[in-house]
Amino acid sequence: MKSDEPMIPLGVLFKRFLNIGAMAYGGPAIAGEIKRAIVKESRWISEPEFLRGMAFCQMLPGATWVMLSTYIGYRLRGIWGAFICAVAFVLPAFAMILILSLIYFRWGDLWLIQSLFKGFGAIVVSLILNAFIGFSRTILSGWKVLLIAVLSFAGFFFRWNIVVVFLLAAGLALLLRVTKESNRPLQAAGAGRAPRSRMDFLFLGGLASAIALLLLISYLFHEPLFRLCMSLSKVGALAFGGGFTVIALIQYDVVEKFHWVTTKEFLDGIAMGQVTPGPVMITATFLGYKLAGLWGAAMATIAGFSPSFFIITLLMPYYDRLKGMPAVQTIEQGILGSFIGMLALVLVNFGRAALVDLPSALLFFAAFLALLKKVDLPYILLIGAVLSVLIFGVFQIA
Repeated sequence: MKSDEPMIPLGVLFKRFLNIGAMAYGGPAIAGEIKRAIVKESRWISEPEFLRGMAFCQMLPGATWVMLSTYIGYRLRGIWGAFICAVAFVLPAFAMILILSLIYFRWGDLWLIQSLFKGFGAIVVSLILNAFIGFSRTILSGWKVLLIAVLSFAGFFFRWNIVVVFLLAAGLALLLRVTKESNRPLQAAGAGRAPRSRMDFLFLGGLASAIALLLLISYLFHEPLFRLCMSLSKVGALAFGGGFTVIALIQYDVVEKFHWVTTKEFLDGIAMGQVTPGPVMITATFLGYKLAGLWGAAMATIAGFSPSFFIITLLMPYYDRLKGMPAVQTIEQGILGSFIGMLALVLVNFGRAALVDLPSALLFFAAFLALLKKVDLPYILLIGAVLSVLIFGVFQIA
């Protein structure tokens, strides 16, 4: 956003990211939805700046797409914009999984959720394919980045640590000297925001103090919830790669170590996280609800996502000082190439898991065709939900 452009109202930002959060399905495909809404439709930031932010967030631990929303909000309206965008992005997923958790623990009937999950799985594959095509056109403009993407795919396929793959991708980009001549340049990111102000520190300090107070209350009145929040905060602060890396770390604590939920309950919670929009970390809402109802759901969600917010807002000014260096731009392009490799593997894995029969395959092709025809995602999801319940639920029960 250029300095001479009018300032975007916080209410407009909140509404926009609330809509994005409600449509944010498909893991890495979420990046495609954010790009569509912010870069192509609203044109609030440029595509090079968006790609730079995405590369930066991929380097950090935590919920990648929450950090990307925070990054964009900070670019547009400073610390308040960052907070508004992060909250708005998570809120739809929180509300949906809270309702599903209430239904699950009160009535224990998951047939509706399972039928939705099967149908949405096919639609999610179409979203990932659409995102893969869009990002590939932008990022894979030279053979060097294509090579990095292919090698990264192999690394992810053989289950190498995601941090190792990203580091190797960055190192290979430096070794191959991926430059502006061999790949499209990520140009300087516009005016951005002013340097960190005293108000930023006051806001971050106040927010950290409020969260600490809530954790203290949880410790005094519900110690298991406090321990869950500490576990989720640890995962949010240390888990690189997001997604199912996060799930594996959470599973160890909540199932194996503390036995707060059974394996079946944990898997059902993951399923709920898949049929709702937003990051995989939203499963924290389900776990918190199991332990302490609405209060537990809210606290677990705050604990899981707040590290991502603090990490990105604290590190952005330092990143801004480095972003113009050629070596940093080369590293960014290496990581973006690695992202394409990861997206390709997610596409393969989700496709194998979701497209298991003819109805699923037909639903996938119909959704992908609708995306190519520029049909709005809410209509695709609504029609897909109805068809999923009918095909995989009602008809099978009948």
